[in-house]
Amino acid sequence: MEPTLSIIVPVYNVRAFLEKCIKSILAQTFTDYELILVDDGSDDGSGEICDKFALEDERIRVIHKENGGVVSARKAGISAARGAYAGYVDGDDWIDSSMYEKMVHYMQKYSCDLVMCDVAHESKSLPLSSGATRADLEAGYYGAEELKSKILPKMLYAGDFYTFGVYPVIWNKLYKREKLIKHQMAIDENIYVGEDAACVYPYLLDCESLYFIKDMSLYHYRSSDTQMTAAYDNMYFERFKSLYAFFSRSPIASSPYASQLDYYYAYIVKTSISNELKKENDVPFSKKLRNIKEICAFSQREGFLERISVSPFHHRLYFALLKLNKPLPIIAGVYIARFIQRSFG
Repeated sequence: MEPTLSIIVPVYNVRAFLEKCIKSILAQTFTDYELILVDDGSDDGSGEICDKFALEDERIRVIHKENGGVVSARKAGISAARGAYAGYVDGDDWIDSSMYEKMVHYMQKYSCDLVMCDVAHESKSLPLSSGATRADLEAGYYGAEELKSKILPKMLYAGDFYTFGVYPVIWNKLYKREKLIKHQMAIDENIYVGEDAACVYPYLLDCESLYFIKDMSLYHYRSSDTQMTAAYDNMYFERFKSLYAFFSRSPIASSPYASQLDYYYAYIVKTSISNELKKENDVPFSKKLRNIKEICAFSQREGFLERISVSPFHHRLYFALLKLNKPLPIIAGVYIARFIQRSFG
């Protein structure tokens, strides 16, 4: 008999956190699931931890593969999954014991295509729906018409720079497996920036209904130094260009909601420049300057900054300088903003 739910955990060098992650899944009050641990070429002993747990619980299956990145690992997991529903958990995070019981309940009660819950950030301890990273959606069920009128028009951009209507992470959501396979397998494995968004938003566009569990932070997100966002990535901008090409070909680009992509691109461009100015980037300043000029030139050439209108003033100034390819004032502004943030919190 096939399980109701497939839980997929991509694993890469998260030995320090992996046991807590797996134990939180094994503690679920909903028990009709399979747990698929995808060891993506770990070399820190994470794979051995996966094998140990698999010997102790027959619901666990382990896939060992060469390192190919998180998209590759997720593809391997969803390809092996058998459940009617599927969800992802990152190997350095953990989940509330009732998370999947609640999610499956609403998925079955309303025959939803998608169920979302709030997230607790270990560093913030705030649900996403109350923070500045997303719009404050009302809890409950959204049918096809409400999706079109209330969710999709602000899914990537909710009116302020930068708030999402639907937070673009893959792991606080429950999906229908057959629908998820189509969207997960379509993602280029070279996408390492925005790889969650590349799956979540096309999937959402394909939905007829969803349910949002609000004010219950059932997923616990750990911000760690091993994550791409925490350290300098000398390929970040190249990875963004892969994401840009993907979304330019996606159904969203030809939908009534395509203009939201411009704001998403602007957000990633801003993070690309911040990445170049991280303290871990020890290349000469002249090299940083050339890299930022290249980012500015790409933004000018593609034209998406011309189509956005942002507030407050410091955002408008930032993008005006970017459009004019004025990296020095941008760099000065970033350093000043960081100093103020460190000094005054």
